[in-house]
Amino acid sequence: MMNDTTEADEVGDYLRKKYPTEFGGEGEQAKLLVIHTDRAGEVSKKDLDDARKVARSVDDPDNRVNAIVSVLMLREGWDVENVTVVVGLRPYTSKANILPEQTIGRGLRLMFRGLTSDYTERVDVIGNKPFIEFVEQLEKEEELALETFEVGKDKLVIVTIMPDEKKLDKDITLPVLSPILVRKKTLAEEIAGLDVSAMSCPKLPRKADDPEAKTFHYEGYDLITLQKEIEREYKLPEVQTSQEVISYYAKRIALDVKLPAQFAAIVPKVKEFLETKAFRERVDLNDPTIIKAIATNVAQYVTVQAFVKALRPLVVQELEPQLLNSGRKLSETPPFPYSRITFKAKKTVFNLVACANKFEEAFGRFLEKAPDVEVFAKLPEQFGFAVEYTDASNNLRYYEPDFVAVDSSGAHYLIETKGREDVDVANKDRAAMLWCENATRLTGTNWRYIKVPQRDFEELQATELEDLIVFAK
Repeated sequence: MMNDTTEADEVGDYLRKKYPTEFGGEGEQAKLLVIHTDRAGEVSKKDLDDARKVARSVDDPDNRVNAIVSVLMLREGWDVENVTVVVGLRPYTSKANILPEQTIGRGLRLMFRGLTSDYTERVDVIGNKPFIEFVEQLEKEEELALETFEVGKDKLVIVTIMPDEKKLDKDITLPVLSPILVRKKTLAEEIAGLDVSAMSCPKLPRKADDPEAKTFHYEGYDLITLQKEIEREYKLPEVQTSQEVISYYAKRIALDVKLPAQFAAIVPKVKEFLETKAFRERVDLNDPTIIKAIATNVAQYVTVQAFVKALRPLVVQELEPQLLNSGRKLSETPPFPYSRITFKAKKTVFNLVACANKFEEAFGRFLEKAPDVEVFAKLPEQFGFAVEYTDASNNLRYYEPDFVAVDSSGAHYLIETKGREDVDVANKDRAAMLWCENATRLTGTNWRYIKVPQRDFEELQATELEDLIVFAK
């Protein structure tokens, strides 16, 4: 049995020899870092400084390191964002104290934030048998199918999706409308006018030795199935001054509502809430007993949730839509690489129909064969079409419909193929229908929205688009 140091060196040597351009180099020019562990399984002292230095700077654009080979580094804290591939070579067991959830989590931090909705990041996680068993169990529990790739058997085929100049008669134009939902740039006046007395929250316990103050029993429910999903206990933290507690809660609220600039406006409202509302009577926040009462996780949860619930509806502003542009043609989409399912179709302006899964492929082939469909297209992310909506928590989101089609009568359709339903599906449906209504009113072209659930589509076995329209109604 090789020790950890030997294993790490062998993996490092393999990468350097197999891919010298990406992982070669020595000393100051080394593009690969091997982190050794001692007999106790800890990072060796001679490697610790280098490991910390690289971990802090690996996100920098000019950092030379393209890969890190380590035995236990991902088991501990890992704040690196620039992770695109995670290869797990050790057993995922409780004895090894390395869980597959941890491995995945190390790669899920976003590298780029605040970009448009047409950008998708991807992390590839390569694992052994225990990891695959974890993935299969996850798919079963969540009723989803993750894309898989078997090394040595499957071959990655990358094609270029692009508009076909010979098929410009199959082009589709989508009007450009101004947003009807935007995040407000300033909320200071509205936060200042917030009626704390009208906020909804349970009464906080005042005494530190009250049994209800010892622990807070929280239950989470899936909003679709109403099945209990989470059950945990919150213990008392250390007592702090009221000013520190108020400041911390205000920061948490600003973070949850994504309003960091409004911290100063939230602070006095949190103070007012704890002083006049939380205990159902006015209290002295300088009283040691009250300071202890507001410093509990019970108080933290109640306070943060009350403000998040009150503030989120204020964050998004509704606007009257305007026609910014009579239309963008799908043929304006820049060419892009694609490695998933594709097929050729005569009714689309693209050289290939790019599908994210088997259901999309089946539906795309249906549109190709349907006699009442003149043209269609799978809407690529690179085209940048999205409809704004608010999710179940009133956060502003952007949703990208799957297909666009035009029937023989000239009616235009936004079409969403849906596998598993989630809590935000209804919000997306309403937003898409509203977009179609506004597009019809502003352009004079008849736009409609159709949602096609996978199970219904398979059972219906439709041959024409009209079949699905009638069924959806």
